[in-house]
This record gives sequence, structure tokens and C-alpha cells, in this order.
Amino acid sequence: MAAAYKTLDYAETGAIATILLDKPETLNAFSQQMRSELLAVLSDLENNSAVRVVLFGSTGKAFSSGADLVEGIGEHKTVEDQLMKEYAPLLDKMANLPQPIIAVVPGVMAGIGAAFAMNCDLVVMSDTGSMLMAFTNIGLVPDGGASWQLLRHLGYQRAFQLIAEGGRMSAHDCLEAGIANKLVPADQLMAEARSWAEELSGRAPIALREVKQLLRKASVLSYADTIALEAKAQNVCVATEDSAEAVAAFLEKRPAVFKGR
Repeated sequence: MAAAYKTLDYAETGAIATILLDKPETLNAFSQQMRSELLAVLSDLENNSAVRVVLFGSTGKAFSSGADLVEGIGEHKTVEDQLMKEYAPLLDKMANLPQPIIAVVPGVMAGIGAAFAMNCDLVVMSDTGSMLMAFTNIGLVPDGGASWQLLRHLGYQRAFQLIAEGGRMSAHDCLEAGIANKLVPADQLMAEARSWAEELSGRAPIALREVKQLLRKASVLSYADTIALEAKAQNVCVATEDSAEAVAAFLEKRPAVFKGR
């Protein structure tokens, strides 16, 4: 991908793509341009089979302060229009991207910035990071799917308390709630995230893609429907060259080499 971006820092190294929100002077607030550029990056990644894992982080000390409140709703008639036309497609594209996405959170993730991080498949946080849900402090409600994510992780009462009080969760609280998978010292965060991405990039990409979609869909399916969806996904995986390679590698007592076919 050769495009240059004004609000993002994008790079591909081997099988790993790194997307960094790059407006530290605004604590990486989501502006219209950032949303547009992020949509373009994710759209390109959809069909980029060379990339197997995506790191989604930021420059500066914060992950994101949320929406750019100074910019407002721009050309949209209502904030509902803006959320549904600019934010919802982004979050949906992340959820359906074939590659797993690891959120790399160096500091605070606030508002819809936290919604973006929680929408990733995995989250690694600095042990000094935090999540801030300050919506009610300015008379608003969570958006970007944050209420769905918080209900799933915290349960009703704890989610309600956090949102109603405009509260903050420490990195350790996020780990305990399952919002974060790993905590890392701040000066080791990106190195550890990249090491994790490299390990995942060596695994069977088609299987990881199918696992991602299974888990994304299972929360709204019945047990029986989930079993049926698993069976279809298994049918896809067992027919791949990667599956045959894994069996051969097991019998030959060697590491498997997955090609995504």
C-alpha cells in the first residue's frame, strides 16, 4: 500500500500490518479525515492476503480521546447520521476483516476510542493505561457499540455504574473484566504486541478467519445454530491445503508451514 496518510501511520512488515492513529496533538481524536483514511486502509486490507495480522495502535501517550468534538458533526444533519454513515461502516469492516486485529493501547482509551479498541479481536494494554467512559459527564450516552461491549464484559449493573458515573477503569480492571488480554510495561508495549502478532501470523490464516466469524456471530445465535455454523466452517477448513499440511507436519514431527490456501 503506497498511499500517504495525514492522520495515520501505516506500514507492512512481513505478514504484519501496523495502523497507528497519528494525531497526538488531539490525543488521536477521531476526525472526519481520520475516519476516511482508516476506512481506506481497512478496505485495502480486506483483499490483502499477504497480511495475516493487523496491529491497531497510536502515536503519543493516548490511544484515543474519542470523537473530535471541536469538529462536530460536519456536513451531517444529525449526530445519528454521522454515527451510522461514518462510524458504523468502520466498526463493521473491522469486525469482518479476515485478519485478526490486535489493539495496542499505550494510555487512555476514551469514548468511541474505547469502542474501537474493544471491537478488536485482541487487546494488549500498557499497565499504566486506562479506559474512560465520560459520555454522561457531557450529557451523552455511549456510542460505537460501547454499551454492547461493556454489557458483555461487565454485566448490567457494573456496566450501568461505569457509564452512569462517567467512570474510569484501570488497565488491571480491564484485564480482570476480559476487556484486555495482556498488560505490558509501557516501554515494552509495541515490541510485545509485535511479537504476539508474529506468533499469530504463523498460524493457519483461514482457520483464524473462520474462528473470528464464529465468535462474532455466536453471541446472537442459538446453541444449535452455532453448532451448524461451526460445521460449515469446519467444512471450509478441512478442505484447505493448510489442513493437509498440518496433518502431514504432525505425522512427520515438524512445524507446519501455512500458506493461507
